[in-house]
Amino acid sequence: MNKPLDTTPTLGTPADVSSTDHARGSADASVTIIEYSDFQCPACATYYPLAERLLNESSTTVRFVYRHFPLYPVPHKNALMASEASEAAALQGKFWEMHDILFDNQKLWETSSTAGTIFETYAERIGLDVETYKKDVVSDVVKARVQKDWDEARTLGINSTPTFFVNGKAIVNPNGYEAFKAIIDSAIR
Repeated sequence: MNKPLDTTPTLGTPADVSSTDHARGSADASVTIIEYSDFQCPACATYYPLAERLLNESSTTVRFVYRHFPLYPVPHKNALMASEASEAAALQGKFWEMHDILFDNQKLWETSSTAGTIFETYAERIGLDVETYKKDVVSDVVKARVQKDWDEARTLGINSTPTFFVNGKAIVNPNGYEAFKAIIDSAIR
């Protein structure tokens, strides 16, 4: 019997979106996309502009949530440090600004032995109090926040990035913007 091959990943269901999550879009959106991501992951950097475009075109119907899953230390030696940089920025209300600058400049820092210094320049560029950032980036609060997302990802069975959930259901990573939009459109219906 010929049945279509179901290539949807079998994963657990992510925790509901909470006030501690990093979310863009309307809280009342009919579609919630949760992404488990790694700032150093090339595929995540490829999906970043697609997700941005989807959100810009559908901000009233789509909510986008970012959760950390740094693949550290192998294969991404600077991934954990990048996640911590974004969380330190979040403590000053600038998570998304750091998120964007990390993805936009991934090639500049991904293999650098001075990524921490580079991230400090990003902190300054996005208007953070750099001295506060330097304290926060190494704080237990920041480390615990990243670890919480990482632990949940492992509990769900996630082993690669990016991993997307649409309204709680894991999806196969879409092949381009139109495929991503089609998944969202079908979730809206």
